[in-house]
Amino acid sequence: MRRLWIFAGAFTLLLACSLPVAAVTVSYTLGDWAGQFPGPVTPPAGAPHSVDGWGYPGDTVTLEDGTGQINLSDGASGTMSIGTLKWGVDYTYNGTGTAWDYPANWPDLTFLFTATRTITIIGAASGNVSQNGTLISTWDDDDLSLSAGPTSSVYVEDSGRLYRVDISPESLGSANVTNFNGSIDPPTGGFAQPDRPMTAGYTVTDLGPVIPEPLTMLGMFLGLGSVGAYIRRRRRA
Repeated sequence: MRRLWIFAGAFTLLLACSLPVAAVTVSYTLGDWAGQFPGPVTPPAGAPHSVDGWGYPGDTVTLEDGTGQINLSDGASGTMSIGTLKWGVDYTYNGTGTAWDYPANWPDLTFLFTATRTITIIGAASGNVSQNGTLISTWDDDDLSLSAGPTSSVYVEDSGRLYRVDISPESLGSANVTNFNGSIDPPTGGFAQPDRPMTAGYTVTDLGPVIPEPLTMLGMFLGLGSVGAYIRRRRRA
């Protein structure tokens, strides 16, 4: 009979773990990222503005952190905020020579970058969200865009169940601006462009109950069996 009680306790535990759970809303935090293009470099000797510093260190791209909430339930989907894109445009000197001749010594430059940031969901589960960007600097203007994707997966444990949250950053189209402002020196961080909110789509998949380690399961089953046996003995008394 003791084995029967152990089996009954184990069955009850597994049944409780497999029951559907109500949807919950959980919080997340996404970190920031920053890059400078072309970065702190030494201008060629005799290059235009090599003394006054115009053109260096170049554009500053910042992805500020984002916070929000998502619906953590099987099949849930939606749009989440992943921060704000900030862009400071500087006189990015592209040349390798000492003259202003374009395009021979002033070629267009293309910078490809990947911004990888850490995301934390309900203060415990963490993963990375990445997004690719393109910055093009020419004689007259600069252009910045962010691509869609790739999809990142974060695994979250909540109330004894495991969920997979798939996050896919959405694209930001090209923003093209003049990379100079008359004779005014660029401020630190470059000429600030309008902030652009960033978003991502997400979907949630319920992967089922979290199965404890074998020894933990055995202890739980034996404990339930012992309680059942104790109750049965008390009833016989």
